[in-house]
Amino acid sequence: MGADDMDEEMLKKLKREAAIRSKEEDFERRKKAEEKKKRQQLQELREEYENKLVRREQERLAMLKKQTELRARKKAENDRLNNLREKNMEKKHKAWKARADQEIQAVIEEQVVEEERLEEAIQEARARKAEREEEKRAQARDKQSRKEEQDMMRSEKDQERQRKRDLRNLNRVDALKIEARDELESFIQNPFPVPLKQVLAGRLRPVPKVTELLAAYKDQREDLEQLEAQDIPMRAQLRNQSIFQYVRDIQLKAEADRMRPPEPVAGDLMRTVGKKKQQTPSSPSGKRGKSSRGRP
Repeated sequence: MGADDMDEEMLKKLKREAAIRSKEEDFERRKKAEEKKKRQQLQELREEYENKLVRREQERLAMLKKQTELRARKKAENDRLNNLREKNMEKKHKAWKARADQEIQAVIEEQVVEEERLEEAIQEARARKAEREEEKRAQARDKQSRKEEQDMMRSEKDQERQRKRDLRNLNRVDALKIEARDELESFIQNPFPVPLKQVLAGRLRPVPKVTELLAAYKDQREDLEQLEAQDIPMRAQLRNQSIFQYVRDIQLKAEADRMRPPEPVAGDLMRTVGKKKQQTPSSPSGKRGKSSRGRP
């Protein structure tokens, strides 16, 4: 739903930008056409004026050649024509200026209306975007509240399960203690060479799981491949170390990350030695040894 809103918003934005560009290009095209038309009109007026001046000069020269007496009258006539021409040119210029001002004002008003329409459209789009964002924030708040409620319920259930697990562990520990005590009392009353369960359990040591061993094997294999691929002299030079010091650091790091197999502790060794020393003739093994040695 969010992607569709974004696509629709992007489509509207692209259409709006395309419309703006189209109107701007149309305005520029009309403006260039008007400027070209004005330049042509001005060029035509200039050519017409120049042609008239040339023609008038030719007529004046011809008249000067033909009739010198008519010079004054021609001069007056030319002055009148010049005055009329200037008036006509001024009238035409005023009319052209009025038309141009009117057209420019119409373009300005159209541009103002278009800008107002665009501003209204932008404000409406911003309002719709704000509404959508507020709706998204409300949905996010609802989702967060539901998540917090679920986390709280999950935490309560985890605590309840942990409490039951602890209770089961306590019951199991009590049962193991009772069983160990009963086994010890039974062994005291009826000694037997088979070691007790608690003695065997005391010698157990935690060992890594198969997944941990596989993960450690994978890490060591990747470290070995990386070590084979890297340029040790260049690495040592970049670290401002000697080659021997860099190799020593790699060796220490590998030794620290190595997963070691379970090893017997000193207590187990001392317990084994103590049991061998504390065997008395009254113990089952001692009796068995004596009976076996006393047999013919």
